[in-house]
Amino acid sequence: MNSSLDTARLEKVRRTATKITARCPACAAVGNDKHGQHLVVMESGKFGCAAFPGDREHRREIFALVGIKTERDPAEERRWRLDRMTQATEEHARRKVSTALRAKRASIIASHPWPEPAVRADSPEQRLGSLHDPRQFLAALFPSEAIVWTGAVNQSGRNHAARWQTVEAWQDAPEHTVGPMVSPATWPTGTVSRSAENVATSPFVVLDFDGFDGIKPETPEALRDHISSSLAITRWLRESLGWHLAAVLFTGSKSIHSWFQTPLGAALESLKHTAPALGVDAGLIGRPEHPCRLPGWLHEKTGNVSRVLWLQRSITR
Repeated sequence: MNSSLDTARLEKVRRTATKITARCPACAAVGNDKHGQHLVVMESGKFGCAAFPGDREHRREIFALVGIKTERDPAEERRWRLDRMTQATEEHARRKVSTALRAKRASIIASHPWPEPAVRADSPEQRLGSLHDPRQFLAALFPSEAIVWTGAVNQSGRNHAARWQTVEAWQDAPEHTVGPMVSPATWPTGTVSRSAENVATSPFVVLDFDGFDGIKPETPEALRDHISSSLAITRWLRESLGWHLAAVLFTGSKSIHSWFQTPLGAALESLKHTAPALGVDAGLIGRPEHPCRLPGWLHEKTGNVSRVLWLQRSITR
């Protein structure tokens, strides 16, 4: 294969008789293509990114990162190889921790039982019934002057500017207009787009327990086990790791949402890699702009109401 790309620089390389598939360097530069499926290098040497077909600028960026140039800066080459070695070492360490945590998961669940009645009894806030009103939930966690977004998933953009209000203003809105979703973030005045670059602060990280080892509960018995295990791991994070729990919600369908005060950067970064071993949706970690369900709303698939199981009112209110 006569390619203009240095295939030795590629990650997650898979070869067949007619092509090479690998992680796209341009996508990897912004944290994407983690499964290594985007870059295709044909036997002829032609290459492209499956996520950006026909995009010349994207191909130029790929070449700038891993292209074979007539002259290569030795210092740049050394830096690149050192970076690759560091990345490989860090990835190995993360996989080792994740594997150990998955093996330990059953004992964590067994040693930290937290059945739903106990969760409710342990809640610092005992007036949980009033928190079926989503306005009260917002007031419990966010300062009154904080600007928060609530609405449907697609309600973002200039046509939906009214979805950004202070917590105090949301208290005066009709209950049925507050939600069904909220982002665990605060926003600057004048925000009209629920995008990451517009987030002002990230006071909470929400762990979405969506299924262990990629298996979602499909029967009532499996759902009970899933909820029980999710609550046990939430208790373990709080008691053994010292994470500051803010709220626990049942979404009305198949998930528990555990709201924690956002941990320090290193702990949050570690969680991104260990989340799958804990049954947590890793794609939501570190994305405070992502919507999460508010209490008091009917789930569209089950007809069940989302509800608060545990709450610690914020001291910053």
